[in-house]
Amino acid sequence: MGYVSIFIVSLLLAIIGIVIGFRIGQELAAHCSTKREYWIANAICYVVGIVASAFIWAFGLVVLVFATIGLLGGAIAGLKFGFGSEGPWKKVDKWMGVKNRHLEKEPRPKGEEEPELMSVADPGPVRDRKTRRGK
Repeated sequence: MGYVSIFIVSLLLAIIGIVIGFRIGQELAAHCSTKREYWIANAICYVVGIVASAFIWAFGLVVLVFATIGLLGGAIAGLKFGFGSEGPWKKVDKWMGVKNRHLEKEPRPKGEEEPELMSVADPGPVRDRKTRRGK
């Protein structure tokens, strides 16, 4: 009966690790603007995940190893979903019609100013009858 509970806890830790790792991977992908930065972030995820798993395994905390494996898998998946087609996923994404718009064009042509998305100019006091309160 004890093995079943260990299995359930390990599975829950792996699922929680996947969810947290996916979010971490998406945040890492947001900071990657080139393919080189993407592959460096990928390598960092692998090295950190493997070292953390080995460290936890060395201390005999086998149940927690599932969390680190989940974190690693989630981070790699988050990087892929956040960055786009690269490596072995390129053919799958091409087959499914996924576009890498962020790699195909620059965000803004050089020398062009940022568009004004919100006006910060003060419009002055409002002049309608409801706000004057009987004056």
